[in-house]
Amino acid sequence: MNESDSDMDDKWLNELEEEEEEYDIFYKDITDIIKVNYIYINDEKKIYHIKKENIDLDSNILDKAHLIYLLKKNKDYNNLSHKIISILQYNIDIKPQDINLFMKEPDNFNFLTINDNIDDIKWEDTINLFKDMNTLYIIYYKPPFKPKKQTKKIYIKQKLKRKKSKKNYLKSKKKIN
Repeated sequence: MNESDSDMDDKWLNELEEEEEEYDIFYKDITDIIKVNYIYINDEKKIYHIKKENIDLDSNILDKAHLIYLLKKNKDYNNLSHKIISILQYNIDIKPQDINLFMKEPDNFNFLTINDNIDDIKWEDTINLFKDMNTLYIIYYKPPFKPKKQTKKIYIKQKLKRKKSKKNYLKSKKKIN
């Protein structure tokens, strides 16, 4: 084999790699970063604030300790404490061969899951084209103000009847007469 044969073999391989590069966005890859949206709901059940940030994942997993840290860190907004309503995970884990079907009938696919427990959240591998759509939604609400229920303490006072001394007894007798 001479040099020109080796160059032709390399040329063919390089052309194939260049052609394949165009389709890299349609191959699945690990999910290494996600968006997190914190949604705050007021007393009237309306969204009044949304806070966004990006979080790095370790091996496609958001671990429980980091999730608890995020929940506690963001529960207060505007000097008001909020409670969690739900944690929603939007993970587009469609297979590359199903993209055409998804484009024709998107209602047949559901990528939203409700996480009932505070535990590790696993993200499935995602097509590179859809990676930036993977999102975790944490929804908080402002609990209504309830005054503390307290029973009013009642003090019972009895009028003490005093025995009249001889001096007071005589005074009261004079007043009557």
